[in-house]
Order: sequence, then structure tokens, then C-alpha cells
Amino acid sequence: MLLNRLRENLDFSQIYGHHLNFFFKSKSFPLEPTIKKNIFPKIELGDFVIKLADKKSELKKAQALRYSIFYKEKKAKSTFQKKITRLDYDKTDKFADHLIVIDKKRKGIKNKVVGTYRLIRGDIASRFGGFYTSSEFDLTNILNSYNHKKILELGRSCVHKDYRNGAIMNLLWKAIAEYIKLYDIKVLLGCASFQGTNVQKLSKELSYLRSNFSLPDEISVKSLVNSNYPVYNRNNINESGLRIFVKLPPLIKGYLRVGGRVSDGFFIDYDFNTIDLCVVVQTENIDKKYKNKFLN
Repeated sequence: MLLNRLRENLDFSQIYGHHLNFFFKSKSFPLEPTIKKNIFPKIELGDFVIKLADKKSELKKAQALRYSIFYKEKKAKSTFQKKITRLDYDKTDKFADHLIVIDKKRKGIKNKVVGTYRLIRGDIASRFGGFYTSSEFDLTNILNSYNHKKILELGRSCVHKDYRNGAIMNLLWKAIAEYIKLYDIKVLLGCASFQGTNVQKLSKELSYLRSNFSLPDEISVKSLVNSNYPVYNRNNINESGLRIFVKLPPLIKGYLRVGGRVSDGFFIDYDFNTIDLCVVVQTENIDKKYKNKFLN
């Protein structure tokens, strides 16, 4: 009871930033009136609804799902405020679009949000402090190559553990495809991670990715820290490529399958207990199979 009251009454201006009181007091949270938003269609398939969160309660449920996965399952380091609220949040949440999948028939559980993805367009990010990815990687080449309105950052992807059969992620990607068409997005970017912070254990995987899936020079992305660890040993890529590929995290495999490429360097996020790569997908280069499945 006390915990619930703390969640409801905690001063979110201290947590999210100085100017967010109005944002969290209102039932909906539109961007500033000067920013035009296209209307994203709600998608209903069977028991599931896929939509953008447009109410405070929906955002908090997405953040609660993120907390349960990132902090409970994957052992990220939590702040005191996050432990109290049991929400994963940062300053980026205010101006992002939050894609959510709701299971209408989920019984006996208050939170029916079972999947989420955070979407941030470049023109929005440029007004509110930049992309989250920019805190780990230098995106200068991409920002110089594309109109900012045509860039979309994908992040905070997660699916409830009871729904990880691929179906929910397919629904999220179906919705992302609609979003791409709605805003005529030309390039997707974001961080994709290996669990843990021991780079040596991932020597083969990192060498394989660098040798086979590096970004072209004109849109290359560099880590903001020196990540030239002695892991890029050409002897590490003699193992069967398929054998290495199947061991990659599902999200990284998913991006590579649709045509994504990765940064040469990596960023160790000790708070989230991950080794991050920047993944970039040029929508014109999306594999034909996935274009037919999602974009046509």
C-alpha cells in the first residue's frame, strides 16, 4: 500500500527533469504544439493491440515492463528512485514515442503491456538533447548524411518473458514498419547489446561482426570510448560463420537479418551490465524478404 502511494505521489520533476510536472500530471502527454505529429493507426490482431502510448498510465506500464526485464532479469544497476517506483526511465522518455503491445485477455495481472519499443525521430531528438545512442557513439557521419527528420532511433526493446516466442516482436516490427512509412524514415539506428561486460568472452562474436557486418565508411560510427581491446583477432573468424551467428543475441541477429550493419567499436555500459554495439539499418537496403513482409 505504501509503495503504491509512493509511486503515485513521488515528485517526478526530480526524477525525469525539472520541467516535467505538467507532463506527468496530464492524462495524455503530447509534444509541444509547434511539433506536428502524424496520426499513427492503432493495430488490432486477435487478442493484441499495438499502439503508441498516449496516456500517463500506458507509459508507466511500459516503463514497469522495462524495469522488470532490465533490472530484475538482467541485473542492471538501479537507482534508489527506480527501486521505489519500479520503473525504468530516463530524460529521453519525455519526447519519445513509446510503442506498446497490449494483451487484452491477460487475466489477473494489472499490467497488460507485454512488449514495448521506444522510437525517437531525429528532428525531435535534435530539439530535446539528442539521441540516447549519442551518449555512447559518435553519430556525426549519419547526421551529416541524412535529413534529421528521416532518422529514427529504436531503443528500450523488450518483451515479457511469457511471450518470447517471436510473435510479439513480429507485432512490434509490423508497427515499426507502419511508423517508417508514416514518417518516410530512411535510416534506423540504436544500441543492441551482449549481456555482461567481459569483452574477452565475446572475442569470436565481435571479430565475426567486425569482419562481416561493419558499416561502410561514409556512415561509420565510432564508440565514444577507446574500445580497441585485443579481441579483434583474425584467428577468431576461422570458426564457421553460421555457428557464430546463431550464438548472437536475438536482437542483433534480427537487425542483421533485415540488412543492418554494426559499429566497429563497442561501448561497455556497466550500469546496464552490457556490451553495446551501434546498429544501423538503411531502409532502402532492407532485405527483400522483410520488405515484402513488413513494408509492402
